Amino acid sequence: MNGKVAILGKQQPAYMRANMKKLLEDRGHTADILDMETRCAADWIDALKGYDALITAGEKFPGVVFDGLAGSLRVLSRYGVGTDEIDKERAAAHGIAVCNAAGTLSTAVAECCMGLILCLLRRLPDGDKEVRANDWSRFFESKTGTQIEGKTVGLIGFGDIAKALAKMLSGFGCRVIAYDIYFDKETADRWNVEFADIETIRRESDIISLHVPSTLETQGMIDMEFMKGMKPTAILINTGRGALIVEEDLANALRDRVIAAAGLDVFTKEPPEPDNPLLTLPNVMLLPHCGAGTKECLEKAGYMAAENAADFLEGKPVRTILNKDYINHEV
Repeated sequence: MNGKVAILGKQQPAYMRANMKKLLEDRGHTADILDMETRCAADWIDALKGYDALITAGEKFPGVVFDGLAGSLRVLSRYGVGTDEIDKERAAAHGIAVCNAAGTLSTAVAECCMGLILCLLRRLPDGDKEVRANDWSRFFESKTGTQIEGKTVGLIGFGDIAKALAKMLSGFGCRVIAYDIYFDKETADRWNVEFADIETIRRESDIISLHVPSTLETQGMIDMEFMKGMKPTAILINTGRGALIVEEDLANALRDRVIAAAGLDVFTKEPPEPDNPLLTLPNVMLLPHCGAGTKECLEKAGYMAAENAADFLEGKPVRTILNKDYINHEV
């Protein structure tokens, strides 16, 4: 069955959005590229009416949007992986499927994690600044970094990104421990990852990297109490979701040296407010939510998002549907 598809994601590369449009049209569907001026679809309900499928790239889809699009919209296909900004239950209640491009971001985000870890351990950004300032005092004790070899890296969450990171870490001579509700022992054994509970990860890790979704259970899980139980020499990495960390507590912990350093690619509010104290601290490395920002990654995710939408409209199986109960409410 042919369908009408809207491609959102104004911030994504224009050539990739054009490629998705061509893929959909080559398969017999109508495709429009829409430039939403805000990141919340609730402001654009009227413009989205009449589409069978939407390809979204991180726009917020609260329940009111699905209420307004019920009867026409059949599938929401995420150009990316995270869907905490989408009310999947309300979508299901209206018979609307939600799918994502699972697996397409793993390598890129894991490389970003690896980069943050190495930069913080070896203080590489500081070294760059020193060269530009003609400062060659790098070997003073106060400026030396540390090696990852022999360190314990704790992964909270062991999904696709954490598994890709574990694969990379396997060559660095460090101990890797991980926690996940659905722990994949086969993959863990392949990369010499040990299962550990969160308390063990907090207590024993030199580096902790967060890889869980933002849910009611995980939001604010990293607070001052948690960080006080970490090693004072530990580094915290977050490329998942900003809401996992209480940012004010992290800023205080970094300022007071409760932990040594942090590397963040995500924030509670993006971009962060100009008065966010994290922006002024020397022992935190900040990135603009660019972990998945590689040409290869964006292309894989874009093609998968378009193929998911086309497959669904054509009645073909889509393995990454996230709210499978939509079928019980089809209208």
